[in-house]
Parts: sequence; structure tokens; C-alpha cells
Amino acid sequence: MDNAKIFDTLERKIEKLLSRLKSLEHDNDKLKADLAASRKSEKDGAEARGELDRLLKDQETVRERLEKLIASLEQAEKG
Repeated sequence: MDNAKIFDTLERKIEKLLSRLKSLEHDNDKLKADLAASRKSEKDGAEARGELDRLLKDQETVRERLEKLIASLEQAEKG
């Protein structure tokens, strides 16, 4: 095999490798963005669960207070 053919083959292989490298870099950037979005979504979900827990606790407190008020009103009506 002469030198020209060897260099042509090497050049083609290097170009192919560079193309594959660019493709992998692009895939890597996309995966990083997807991971960041997933982490943000997970954080937002955790914050939403925390807010839901707080609201449920507040709702229970209000329910208990209303029950006490109703009981007091009923007792006053009987008294």
C-alpha cells in the first residue's frame, strides 16, 4: 500500500472519529440538560409535597376548631 492510500485511509478514519466525537458531545449536552430538568422537577415535586402537607395540616387545624365552635354553639343552644 502506498503512502497516499495510507494517509487517505487515516484521514477518513480520523474524520469519522471526529464526527462521532461531535455526536457524542451533542448527546452528552442533551443528557446533561435532561438531568438538570429532572433534578429541578424532583425538587419542585418535593416542594409541592411539602406545601401539600402544610395545607393538609392547616385544614385539619381548621376542622378541629370548627368542630369545637359547633359543639360550643350546640351547648349554648341547649343551655
